[in-house]
This record gives sequence, structure tokens and C-alpha cells, in this order.
Amino acid sequence: MVNYKITSAKMGERPEFKIPNKGFLEALKPEGFMELIHNFYEELLESEIAYFFPTEDDELALIKKRNGAYFMMICGGDDRYISKHNGDFDQVKTHKPFSIPDKARTEWLGCWKIVLQQIEDKVPHEDIQSYWNWLEVFSKHIVNYENDRDTIEDKAKVN
Repeated sequence: MVNYKITSAKMGERPEFKIPNKGFLEALKPEGFMELIHNFYEELLESEIAYFFPTEDDELALIKKRNGAYFMMICGGDDRYISKHNGDFDQVKTHKPFSIPDKARTEWLGCWKIVLQQIEDKVPHEDIQSYWNWLEVFSKHIVNYENDRDTIEDKAKVN
């Protein structure tokens, strides 16, 4: 059984994390991994944080391809990600322009939980758990806004 526990994050927190088991990618294969990424973005587009993501098909396809390659590299896949996508991908720097409180991170993780539950019959649970553990801790690095403050995006939704 996979434990999809979500712990809270604090703005500026940078906890150490462990890279996921290579078995996660090995069980899915690259094609299955990219299908997982596609399904994840479909969940995101139906979530409360959909406004963070583009609605244009070509822009979304590029994000899926780039982030899919990045996540696959983290799982032990093609380490040429960096040369294929114009250098190292700094998650913290990439997300800095957005107001990301822990509540948005929790919603993001909730989308991951949905798609990971859908593969529990295809991937050993210990490998899913290792991927979840990485997502849960690593995602704390992008929290850059206090939870008790309205984000720019929250204010935009009200107006």
C-alpha cells in the first residue's frame, strides 16, 4: 500500500530529498511515464490551480515534453535532458515568478496522487512510494509565498 502523506511546507524551506527508485521508470518504461505525465497535466487543468498553466495546446505540449523529460531524468532515465533542453532546469528559479503557497503545492500533489493511484496495479508499490516521497519533499522547494496571504492569482480570481 502506498502512503500518500502530505506534510506542510514553509516558504523558503529546502529539505534534503532522496531520488526515486529507478524501478519506477523501469516498470512504466518511457512511453508509460510520458502517459503518466499527460494524465497528470489533464488532472492539473481540472484543478484549482489550473490558472498556473497555459491553455494553448502547443504551449502545454511543450511543458509536458520538457517536464516529462526532467522527471524521467530524475527517475534514472535519459541523462541528456540538460543538453536537449538548453541547460540545467532550476525548479526554484523557474517557479519564482509565480506566487506558490503550500496550498497550491498541496493541490499539485493531489493531482499526482490521482494519477499514481491509477498505476498501482502496474508498478511495485515501493517504487511508487519512492517517487511520491521525492515529489512530496522536492515540491517544498518551490513554495515561495506564505499560506495566510492572498496570492496575486487569488486576487485575480476575485476580480
